[in-house]
Amino acid sequence: MVTERPLFSICTLHKQWAKLEDEHHQLAIAINEARTAGTDLAPMRQRQIELLLEITSIVAEIRDAPATTTEDFIALLDVALEHELDLACDIAHYGPSDYPMTARLLCALAGNVPGFEFNSLRRWLSLPGQFEQLMGTAPPATPVQDATGSIEEIGFGER
Repeated sequence: MVTERPLFSICTLHKQWAKLEDEHHQLAIAINEARTAGTDLAPMRQRQIELLLEITSIVAEIRDAPATTTEDFIALLDVALEHELDLACDIAHYGPSDYPMTARLLCALAGNVPGFEFNSLRRWLSLPGQFEQLMGTAPPATPVQDATGSIEEIGFGER
């Protein structure tokens, strides 16, 4: 008798994916620090391989899982940003002001699901205030922020 694994919602899988991605991100930082300290990296590399296999498996499940709720579709977008588009990396590199329509869309979508956070963006936008700027939750712009583009300038929060 073959038992099938129960289907999980994309939202549930997304939470597992985010946890694994966060662990992988922290492990990558630890590996980099350990490398400069001359520490044995073998156990860390082994865990990294295990994490990548788990992440790949969950991404495949997310790809094939049925999306039925707004949260499922937003979670699917978050995973696509990380695994298909590399958009989170680009936004982090060039800055949210170079992606005004995308930033506005992401902010509006996240606002439709209370408590939802784009995990891929949070990890990539690691400079202080960068994620908050993208999500439209940053404090009012200061003159220094105006030089690089304020929230109002790039259309956050408009509906």
